[in-house]
Amino acid sequence: MQSEAIWIIDEDQDDRELVRQAWEELKLSNELRFLDNAADVVQQLNHADLAPFIIICSANLAGTDGFELRQMMLDHESPKFHSVPFIFWSTQASDAQIKRAYNLSVHGFFIKDDSFEELKKTFTLIINYWMKSKMPVVES
Repeated sequence: MQSEAIWIIDEDQDDRELVRQAWEELKLSNELRFLDNAADVVQQLNHADLAPFIIICSANLAGTDGFELRQMMLDHESPKFHSVPFIFWSTQASDAQIKRAYNLSVHGFFIKDDSFEELKKTFTLIINYWMKSKMPVVES
């Protein structure tokens, strides 16, 4: 599971490009998959043989926001929706949003970094943490 793709759910093209550049510089081996919205995520999970390694999601998605997406995943009967580390990544967050996120059993809430070097440090910390963590095998 730890070798599976990392999904980034964010419609901001500038952020996607920064993440892609950071990924290349860090030489991370996991495939990086970008998805635009909650519907794309649910469709991908419904048809994927293997769950992603980590989902990093913008809290403020158009349409169904990241909070609603997380709730949909928790409500889904498939176990592959439940055990994937789900992390919010947002430009800003209120205390109420952070509390709401943790009430939805997210695994982290990060504010988008102001510098490229800090972005790389944040992704390194997230990936290294989950590489060390033991996770259940998720079957389709």
